[in-house]
Amino acid sequence: MAITVQGVTLPYSGLFIEHWQAPAAGVYAVMGPNGAGKSQWLSLLAGQLKVRGGTVKRGRHRIGLVMQHPEHQIAEDRVSAEMLWPYGETRRTAPDFLASVAQVRTRWALDGFWDDSPWTLSTGQKRRLVFAVYDLLNPDVLLLDEPSEALDGEWKDRTRRWVAERAQDHLVLIASHDWPWVLSFVDQGYWCEGTLDNKPRDLGELWYERQVPPSGRLEELWRELLDRSAPVGLREWIDPQIAAGQAVKLWHWKHGAR
Repeated sequence: MAITVQGVTLPYSGLFIEHWQAPAAGVYAVMGPNGAGKSQWLSLLAGQLKVRGGTVKRGRHRIGLVMQHPEHQIAEDRVSAEMLWPYGETRRTAPDFLASVAQVRTRWALDGFWDDSPWTLSTGQKRRLVFAVYDLLNPDVLLLDEPSEALDGEWKDRTRRWVAERAQDHLVLIASHDWPWVLSFVDQGYWCEGTLDNKPRDLGELWYERQVPPSGRLEELWRELLDRSAPVGLREWIDPQIAAGQAVKLWHWKHGAR
C-alpha cells in the first residue's frame, strides 16, 4: 500500500497538502524557506505529528526519522546502549546480527567511543550515531531532516554515498537548506511553501526558478550566467573545479573559439 496524504493542513506553518503520494523508492529532496513546514511534514509522515482533518495512510511501511537536532533522539547513557536498545537479548547474541552491528559501527566510525556517553560527543558525532541507529534498523522509508548539518566535508561525502546506496531499493526523503550538498546527488525534489508539490520536479530547475538567496559568490555568478542564457548547466557551480572548467568553455564560447 502506498503512503498517501490528502487534504491535510499542518499546524503553525499552515502548509497545505492537497494530495501527495510517496514514490516507491529513490532519494528526493524537500526544499523551501525557513518555517515553511518541512520538518512538520517529515514528522507527519513518521506518525509523530497528529492533525485534524484529511487522511494520512502509511500502510505497513516501516518509517524512520532522523531529526534535525540529534540530541532530541538520544536517551541512553552509552553509545552502545543507544545502538542496541531496540533489540532483545536473544537478537543481540545472534552471529548475523553481531556482524551487522560491526559493519555499522565501522561505517559511522563509532568504535572510538563505543562505551562513552553520547552526551560527550560533538553534534556531528551525535548525528552519526543517530544515522547508525537507523542504518541498523533499516526502515523501508528514511526521513532525514537537515542531515548535513555539523558534518565536515568527509562525512558529507560518506553520508551522501550511504544515502545514494540506500535509495536503490528504499525511499529516502531529505529536508534541507544545503543546496550544494543536495544538488550534488539528488535529481528530483518537492518545493514546500504554502503548499507542497504533489509531484517531484528537477531539483536544479527548482533551485533556479525559486531564486533562493545565493550562499556564495560562485552561486551568484552562476545565476547571472543562467539569466544571460549562457551555455552552463544548473549544477556545475556546486563543484569549483567543474565550474572552473565551465568558465574556460564559456571563454571559448564568447570569443567564438573551437
